Amino acid sequence: MKILAFSLATLKRDWRSGEIRLIAMALIIAVSAVTTVNFFVERLRQAMETEAGTVLGGDLVVESREPLPETFTTQAHTLGLKTSQTVSFRSMVPAGDRLQLTEIKAVEENYPLRGRLMVGEDPFTEPGATKQTPPPGTVWMDPQLTQTLQRTVGDEIDLGQLRLVVDKLLFLEPDRGTQVFNIAPRLLINFKDVERTGLLLPGSQARYRLLLAGPQREILSYKHWAGIHAPDHARVMGVRDGRPELRTALQRADQFLTLAALTSVFLAGVAIAIAARRYADRHQDNCAIMRCLGATQRWIIQTYAMTMLWLGLITSLLGCVVAWLAQSVLAYLMIQLFQSELPPASLLPLLTGTLTGLIALLGFALPPLMRLKDVPPSRVLYRDRESAQQGGYKVYLGAFIAIAALIPWRSGEMTLTLYVLGGSLLTVSVLAACSWLLINGLKLLRPRVGVAWRYGLASLARRAGSSIVQTIALGLGIMVMLLLTVVRSDLLANWQANLPPDAPNHFVINIQPDQVEAVQTFFAEQGQPVPRLYPNIHGRLIAINGTPMAERSYRDPRAQRLSQREFHLTWAAKLQTDNHIVAGDWWSSQPSPPPQFSVEVDLAETLGIKLGDSLTFQVAGKKIEAPVSSLRAIEWNSFNPNFFVMASPGLLDDSPGTYLTSFYLPEGNNALPTALVKQFPSVTILDVKALMAQIRTIIDRVTLAVEFIFIFTVAAGLVVLFAAIQSTNDERRHESAVFRTLGASRGTIVRGLAAEFLSLGAVAGTVAAIGALAIGYVLAERVLHTGFHFNGWLLILGLLAGSLGVSLAGLLGTRSVLQVPPSQTLRQV
Repeated sequence: MKILAFSLATLKRDWRSGEIRLIAMALIIAVSAVTTVNFFVERLRQAMETEAGTVLGGDLVVESREPLPETFTTQAHTLGLKTSQTVSFRSMVPAGDRLQLTEIKAVEENYPLRGRLMVGEDPFTEPGATKQTPPPGTVWMDPQLTQTLQRTVGDEIDLGQLRLVVDKLLFLEPDRGTQVFNIAPRLLINFKDVERTGLLLPGSQARYRLLLAGPQREILSYKHWAGIHAPDHARVMGVRDGRPELRTALQRADQFLTLAALTSVFLAGVAIAIAARRYADRHQDNCAIMRCLGATQRWIIQTYAMTMLWLGLITSLLGCVVAWLAQSVLAYLMIQLFQSELPPASLLPLLTGTLTGLIALLGFALPPLMRLKDVPPSRVLYRDRESAQQGGYKVYLGAFIAIAALIPWRSGEMTLTLYVLGGSLLTVSVLAACSWLLINGLKLLRPRVGVAWRYGLASLARRAGSSIVQTIALGLGIMVMLLLTVVRSDLLANWQANLPPDAPNHFVINIQPDQVEAVQTFFAEQGQPVPRLYPNIHGRLIAINGTPMAERSYRDPRAQRLSQREFHLTWAAKLQTDNHIVAGDWWSSQPSPPPQFSVEVDLAETLGIKLGDSLTFQVAGKKIEAPVSSLRAIEWNSFNPNFFVMASPGLLDDSPGTYLTSFYLPEGNNALPTALVKQFPSVTILDVKALMAQIRTIIDRVTLAVEFIFIFTVAAGLVVLFAAIQSTNDERRHESAVFRTLGASRGTIVRGLAAEFLSLGAVAGTVAAIGALAIGYVLAERVLHTGFHFNGWLLILGLLAGSLGVSLAGLLGTRSVLQVPPSQTLRQV
């Protein structure tokens, strides 16, 4: 109890004297930044998941080849979730003297649960959104069928045993985008009309879907339940399991937001470490007096540990209050962008923010405070100022232990953890080495410069340990801000480059091999760029390295689905521009490449496929086997045709299949699709403009989230800069007082300080820029798969930010050095 009371009294005394306020400020900013990020990211992720659900038709989908048991709907209603059922099947519809293959989709009245249907009265007018569905006895028809069926709004269509009236033209359903290449022109009917058509019989090939929507917690609970109870013929899909473009965008956004939150903690922790080092240096006299009065080393450690704990609890509470207010303001601003309120925040970020703050405080502050137990009682008679500087570099041992514990906990990604931690350790080592070289190299320069520069360079040498610590802190702060700038720029540039305004907005499928040249000629005659046509061959993966897929056990539900699905295969001699080889080699350099496959890297990781593995596909009853020679990262959001598995030329030449392509159609040129269908009635055109608009909206909002989170990291970096400059203010104030007493002018002192900060900043900024580029390259190529774009200006920016930025901030932060009269400073010695 005595320690508790004494530690609290110590905190109150130090708070009044201002010695501990810098630690408190750093900790409040750390906790508030982390908690705000956690609050905001949690609510924003939920909002983005909801927005992404507009492409799926709901927050979650259970899809099956057979009708789902009633328990699936009952369980959803028990959890308070909204449900809507759909069933899709293919059927032939009479079109004059021939038959047209169509895909019939029956929906309930509340379909879709997320997003809107886009309908219209005329194929050549802009569609509008509607909340309605086809009334019983009516059908909504794909605009393409107006040509192939020679029907329009108001006409009748025979569908099995039922005659339906064409009520509207259907331009888009939200969940059509999840299966772009597997659908024929669509007819949308009321769910109650399915039985009356007589087309859906026991054993019919159909796809049954149960859409669900509701709060994120209940959705996750249902997903877990469905994963356990789903039959073999069913699969559970979330928004990340639908379109690969969305999965990629949301995954990269998650990784960046996680990286930003981690670096905010890291920077605030470095500021705490620097402030704690200064706090320990200024309390050595107190510890020496306590040692003279009989205090043990254990008493001293317990006292200061409890002082830090009191400080952590109080400032964490204040930080949580600030975070709650900040996230409320941000949520209000985001309402205008999401056109709805963000989902409510939970209290979990308060707990994780507080724990993060306490771990950061103890991990970053205790190492320098541990040195106080070694202060000798003799310091009361003789101030060993040199001993106060020893072991300064050990401050970062506790810092990196704390970071090593925090990163896996907050990120959940070991790859990201290892790259960030390893890159930071390497940067610290380089910064320390460069600082040591700078300090020793300046000894040769001092005789050749003027008085002011000689004073500044001498100050660096006198405080060698502090100068190294300052360089490391400044370098880490600049490096992290530059790193996030690199990653953020590459991420946003990648999104914008892969979904430009002229990205393909129409797909053409079911092109027969004998129509390839004619289709290319058609586009040329229409004055359009001739698109690249891709072979599209259906094949099922039946074995890896000779082991049948049925004998390979996968726990991951996605791996189970992929191991059973039919793949769209293609072959090509040239690698597409939106594909990047991440392992192995592409076969274009080989004149006559032997049989081999190239596999998408995500698919390879999910199914455990490695370079050199032999894959066996069954294509039209024929087994095709070849090794894997490369792994590719695909930019799915480019809206170009892309394939999980590609074969080398010659391997699939004899396999039956069709061709597909995509092209960009400017607004107003609606005659081209009609002319294409008239000339080639067997092809199917898919208009994905509305789908692209949805994805663009989601990416724009993800981009905004990235921009917001980046602000917090910059704020944390500024705190590090402030703490690093303030850490040696006491020594500078004393040295300035001595020099001014000996006749040095204020201008000489200012120029000396500028020389000191300029030297520190130049080294820190240059090394930081190199470190940011190196880590950014690794993250871009190995984690985010965005492709790295080297920017030489970053080196110049690092040098300028380090030298000029640190110099300006240093002079502003050390104004008190010149404002305090020398006599007052010397009397305090």
